[in-house]
Amino acid sequence: MKTNPHRSWLPALLALLLPAGGLQAEPTSLADLTGQWQGQSRFTGISYQEAKQKKVAPKKIEIELHIAADGRVTGRAGGAQLRDCVVEVNRGWLARRLHVKDDFIIRGQLVGAVAAGSANATNTINAPFNFPDGQIKGTLFIIHPLIYPYPFLNLQLSRAP
Repeated sequence: MKTNPHRSWLPALLALLLPAGGLQAEPTSLADLTGQWQGQSRFTGISYQEAKQKKVAPKKIEIELHIAADGRVTGRAGGAQLRDCVVEVNRGWLARRLHVKDDFIIRGQLVGAVAAGSANATNTINAPFNFPDGQIKGTLFIIHPLIYPYPFLNLQLSRAP
């Protein structure tokens, strides 16, 4: 009797992909992110050209975020303000199990100069992040059409006291 070769590996694949106990809920919800967050990051430029040409002296800048219960995000990165920003869930259980993407993402705009000497402009941003140990850890990217996103700030934020 011939057996279908897919029958032998399919149960093993399902056992790896399905978390123990079936489908589990998200480990962290948007409600857990609500509140004031703050931290510092090293800033060298808003673009590769600024960083390469050393238009801005490398410096630590303050980052502050306020995440509302409805997912709206306000705050600042140095002297630039966040505008029209929202935080969203960025992956489900399968992507988490496969270590693809980050748990959450902030999308919106950054308006103004982050530091003296930096470009004073409005930039589209994405900030994918995870929430290990009750901290926001991720990267703030400038999104340009037709080119790879530029990572310009690391996020390591803690709840404000």
